[in-house]
Amino acid sequence: MDGYQAIDLVGLPFTRSVRDEIYATNAELREGFERSAMWARAYDPPELIAEMDEAGVERILVAANTGGEWEVPYEVVVDLVQAHPDRISGQAGIDPRDVMGGVRRLERAVKEYGFVGAHSYPHWFQLPPDDSRYYPFYAKCCELEVPVQIQVGKAWQRFKVNMGHPASIDAVAVHFPELKLVGIHIGYPWEREMVAVAAKHPNVFIGADGHHPDDWSPELLDYLRGTWRDPMMNGAEKVLWGTNHPALRMHDALEAVGRLGLPAQTQRKLLYENTRRVYDL
Repeated sequence: MDGYQAIDLVGLPFTRSVRDEIYATNAELREGFERSAMWARAYDPPELIAEMDEAGVERILVAANTGGEWEVPYEVVVDLVQAHPDRISGQAGIDPRDVMGGVRRLERAVKEYGFVGAHSYPHWFQLPPDDSRYYPFYAKCCELEVPVQIQVGKAWQRFKVNMGHPASIDAVAVHFPELKLVGIHIGYPWEREMVAVAAKHPNVFIGADGHHPDDWSPELLDYLRGTWRDPMMNGAEKVLWGTNHPALRMHDALEAVGRLGLPAQTQRKLLYENTRRVYDL
C-alpha cells in the first residue's frame, strides 16, 4: 500500500466555489447540508489533499454529482483530477432526463477525462434505480467496464421520497449481471436487505460511507466479519469504505474502523483492496 492505508470510495466536490455557486442555488440541497453540518466543511483542493495525507488516504473518488435541479459540471471534477491525478479520480453523474445526451457524456468522461465510474442520486429524480430510463447508462457502464455508484437507503432531503430501496438494486443486478453496482450510504435503514442483495449477486457491493463506523448496523458488521453460518454471507470482499467527504472526517472515520476489531486482512480489504479491485485503480 506504499504507506497509505485507505482509498475513499465517495467524496463530494464540496469546494467552496461549488458550495457557493452551485449547491447554494438549491434551498432543499442546502438545508440538507446544513442539517448534517457539512455546509461549514467546504474545502479548497490543497486542504483536501492535506487531510488525505494526514489520514493516510491514497485516493478519493469524487463525483460530478447532479440532482437535475442542480448540477456539478464534469469540468469541475476534471480540473480537480488534472490538478491531482494520483490522488483524485472522477465519476460521472447520471441525469436520466436526457438519456442519449447523458450516455454520450458518460462515455466521453470515461474515455477522454479518465473518470473511473458513474454516480447516481435516484431520489432527486424520483425514479428508482430499476426504472428503464437508467438502463442505457447501465449498458454503457458494462460496455466501458466501469462501476456505477447508486445511493441506496433513505433520501436525506426532507421533501424527497425514498427511491433507493435495495430491492431495486436486486432487479438491476438481475438484468445486468456483469454490471458492477456499488450501493453507497450502506442502505440505511435497510442494511439487512442491502446485505441480502450483495450476498446474492457477485457484482453488487456495499459502500460503507456516509454513516460513521460507530453507527454501522449489526447486520453490516456480521456480513463484513463473515459470522453467518451461510458461506455466501461472508462480505469481506464486498464492502468498500468511504466517508462521503466532507460528511465524515477521514482520520476520525479510520480510527473508528480500527475500533471495530476486524481481522487485519478484512480491514485491509475494506479500506483499500476492495475499492482498488472493483474500480481497477
